[in-house]
Amino acid sequence: MAAYDHLPLRRLEGDFERRVHGFGQAPARDPKQHGGQIKSDIEQVVSSHNDLPAVEGIDPSLILKVSIAGNIDEDEWRKLSLTVLSVNGDKSVVLFADDKSLQDFRNKVDAYQGEIPAGQKAPPYAGLIAAIESVALLSAADRIGPSLKATGISEPDDFVATETYLLDFELYYPPTKEEADLFLFRLKAAVSSGGTVLSTYSGYQMLIARVECSGAAVRTALELPEVAVVDFPPQPDLVAEDFTEIDAGDLTPGSPPPEDAVVIGIIDSGVNFGHPLLANTEAGAISMDPTWSATDAVGHGTSVASIAAFGDIAARVRAKNFDAQFRIASARVVDDLGRFPKQQSVPELMEKAIKQLNSNYGCRIFNISLGDTKKPYDGAKPEPWAATLDALARELDVLIIVSAGNRDDLATSYQDGIVAAYPQYLLSQASRIIDPAPAAIALSVGAIAQSNGLDDADEELAGVRPICGTDEPSPFTRTGPGIRGMIKPDLVDVGGNAVWDGPTAALVNGNQKEAAGIWTMHHKPIERLFRSRSGTSFAAPNIAYKSALLLTYFPDATANLLRSLLALSADIPRAVSLRPRGLTKKVAPMVCGYGAANAQNAATSDDGRVVLFTEDELQLDHFAVYEIPIPTEFQTTKGVREIRVALAFDPPVRHTRSDYLGVTMGWRLLRGTDEKSVFDRYRKWTKEEGKPPEFPPRFMCSSDIGSDLRERGTLQVGTYTGRTDISGYGDTYYVAVWCSRKWAPESIETQRFAVCVQLRHANVTTLYQTLRQPVRLRA
Repeated sequence: MAAYDHLPLRRLEGDFERRVHGFGQAPARDPKQHGGQIKSDIEQVVSSHNDLPAVEGIDPSLILKVSIAGNIDEDEWRKLSLTVLSVNGDKSVVLFADDKSLQDFRNKVDAYQGEIPAGQKAPPYAGLIAAIESVALLSAADRIGPSLKATGISEPDDFVATETYLLDFELYYPPTKEEADLFLFRLKAAVSSGGTVLSTYSGYQMLIARVECSGAAVRTALELPEVAVVDFPPQPDLVAEDFTEIDAGDLTPGSPPPEDAVVIGIIDSGVNFGHPLLANTEAGAISMDPTWSATDAVGHGTSVASIAAFGDIAARVRAKNFDAQFRIASARVVDDLGRFPKQQSVPELMEKAIKQLNSNYGCRIFNISLGDTKKPYDGAKPEPWAATLDALARELDVLIIVSAGNRDDLATSYQDGIVAAYPQYLLSQASRIIDPAPAAIALSVGAIAQSNGLDDADEELAGVRPICGTDEPSPFTRTGPGIRGMIKPDLVDVGGNAVWDGPTAALVNGNQKEAAGIWTMHHKPIERLFRSRSGTSFAAPNIAYKSALLLTYFPDATANLLRSLLALSADIPRAVSLRPRGLTKKVAPMVCGYGAANAQNAATSDDGRVVLFTEDELQLDHFAVYEIPIPTEFQTTKGVREIRVALAFDPPVRHTRSDYLGVTMGWRLLRGTDEKSVFDRYRKWTKEEGKPPEFPPRFMCSSDIGSDLRERGTLQVGTYTGRTDISGYGDTYYVAVWCSRKWAPESIETQRFAVCVQLRHANVTTLYQTLRQPVRLRA
């Protein structure tokens, strides 16, 4: 089939500002009674704070926990000179206060309790004060993190006084560097009698200290008001395995990539470029610890890099073609045992690695096939690792791809019952994606199987049972939802399989059984060239490979455009829904995301499938409308017709907030109306109304993934499918896109994004030729 360049999506011009004003709805209160309670809380907080001891002569910072019942904009706290440090999922806000801001707070409570000014219906500051339930200090137990709690440590006294702990202390991020230095000084002093601070990291709204100290010192440090969370440091999920040699036959290195080839950054255990088939791809290698070499002692990074460089290794072997299209730049971030360095926090490690690969080698695509199995996503705020990746993706305009993670407890949890439990157990809490896969801007990737995992030797073994078949979710893959309930993983790709081995009562995957795995390159090529692998670690680089193909076609593309085109091209495999007692269309996106991406479809249109796209920018709280021409043959020709829309944007994020995204966006596909009607309706929408205005159903194209779920994420795809004549709706459809400020600071005035629209008709082969003529470039 012929391949064509995608076409531009035309934006209609017009003044399209959303009206923003007012507070959220606060509960009804008796001002004198409620104001008196809040004043009493404040005085109790001040008294308790004054009882806290100074550390090395430095007084503690006043950090308040304010429980709220309504919605309070961050700007309202700023007007009191209070700094929002954290917004929690339990409807509480953590605030940093000084003497002046605290007095301003008292004054507003006094005004709220006083007489209602003439001409006003409510007391002064009612929107603020009435929304407050209580004011208090945080307790030491509030500061204990989820990984510690998972081991039974939920109170300070649970730390054994004489035992040594390696912990990450995350401190609240204060308004100034001087205050951050004081926070760190107080922590160092608090633990000095029983340990030491190994390193500190001040990053994107993030202040972390890696500390090795006694349990007694931990108890002391937990009393510091500046401490937000104490938890075990993240550790990667790398497992050393014994692999079967694969006889590849007579293979020779292919030609090197062109000089201007895309460079893919691999952040992993290093890459052994001494492998003869990988040597031509080397752009460079760095080590994030000066005591390590840059080579791969674990073997994980070489396998990942080989897939990112060549895609389907088995297909390359069959074709005897290892011509290189891309270069690989490697950052080694783990030691010979597959562990992160003790002296650095993971957010610092990731920031250094990504920035160095980006600066030194021009990497705009990164693959991170690492995850912390101790931190499955529980619906709370994201961890610092995930938030750092999102912040870097926005700052550098790069595409970061991460693996969803693997379950390693299936054999013990299900034994041979796993065959019957699949695939429903994929929806359980135990199967949730692990840090950093919940990242909202990074692309998270799950795994599907390339085969059922059986080989000829299994024919006579009744106890060897397949769990899933080709194109079904791999038994070990992890699933969503992600932050804010968004669709995660974003995409899936082949990552191997696993089978139940009855004779040994074990779950055997591609790391031990060749037929269950996908081919990758071995880090010890003198011993063997290839090895079999299973895991989402090896699904993710397939997406990195496809992303590099796309970036080659669109060398100036933003990361948002790459994400939107990849998702637009993706489909959930039919095998997912065909299995008896399989996954329904409603739940499948939380296992498979938007599906498996098709690199050819992402890069080019064809005769019966046309993609219109744009990279754009909106002022916050503004709207844009895009025109979609609908040819007559698309409207009237019998057969299945499809309009798919993909939106990708990279908002500011803050991991200390339960609402995480500083900006949100959304879209609607409209028909049977005109541009004036669309403009007029959206102009009238105000912030306090909540969701955007809806047109009557006859004007709206319903999609397979509804707006409530779709708009939780930064990558939003929905498909309208029709099977009957739609000529009654006219020859122009519209995509309305809006951008809403949440907590983003005033310094952020615009949001960049990409929108792609795909038209596809099963029985129209002239679609591209028809659309190419009338589409007009935006003036």
